[in-house]
Amino acid sequence: MSWPGPIWGEPSTASGTAVPLRAIAHADDAGYRADGGSSAQFVVLAASVAGVAHRLAGRRGEDAYAWAQPAEDRLALLVADGVSTAGRGGEGADTAVRAARDFLARRGGDWGEMACVAAMGAADEELERLGGPAKAELSTTLVVALVEAGGPGGARASLARVGDSTAFTFSSGEGWREVFAGWPEGEVLTATDVLPVDGVGGGRLETASVGLAEGTALVLVTDGIADPLRDGPTTVAPALAAVLAGGVEGELSPLALARAADFSRRGALDDRTLLVAWWRPRGGTDRVK
Repeated sequence: MSWPGPIWGEPSTASGTAVPLRAIAHADDAGYRADGGSSAQFVVLAASVAGVAHRLAGRRGEDAYAWAQPAEDRLALLVADGVSTAGRGGEGADTAVRAARDFLARRGGDWGEMACVAAMGAADEELERLGGPAKAELSTTLVVALVEAGGPGGARASLARVGDSTAFTFSSGEGWREVFAGWPEGEVLTATDVLPVDGVGGGRLETASVGLAEGTALVLVTDGIADPLRDGPTTVAPALAAVLAGGVEGELSPLALARAADFSRRGALDDRTLLVAWWRPRGGTDRVK
């Protein structure tokens, strides 16, 4: 039995293979996850699906996501991708997003790039504590976004990342825009840039900020989404844009987002996670179904 999602580009033959039943499973390590909700000023949708490679091996995905809304006008978004070769990468991703989320849920004061960096530090400390001498086995990427509403022109997002998980903005007027500039020419950002900072490859930290107008989506993704999005400008990019357009109009559910994330594309076998947020003026209409 296979549960094929949409085909974006040349289909993957592996995607049509029957999904094997795992010998042991629990809700915490589900291969398909979807969630979301709305508040006075934000709409959030999340979807995470285990990649074909993990599915056919009978393993859980190693991505994780989290969010926190510590105040009506503040939203924290977090996405992590555990390093498969590290041994406990999925556990590391779970640990990193929980530690950073809990730190931000308690934080007052500044809600900018320095708060993102501090959240990275909290995640790193927890990975160090949990892993001890074997902390490299928990290696994971992490991207943190802090959105604050109420500024001139809408909302402002401050972001930080270690590794190749990343963030985009999307709007019908401007299309897809990647938030992070990347490393200088000649340097390559790879999944070996991780937390903990002295784990598999150390952690180089990059920060960014971006304005969010009404109707603009802030999209945090792991590389299982980011890579196909970049190399599919006429396939994945417009198809995913059409899916997210439904979120603005209230026609997109978390389950529909998860189905879209489970697309078939040749060579795209990695775990896939999207955490999407829209800012809306105070008192806007409900946009999640």
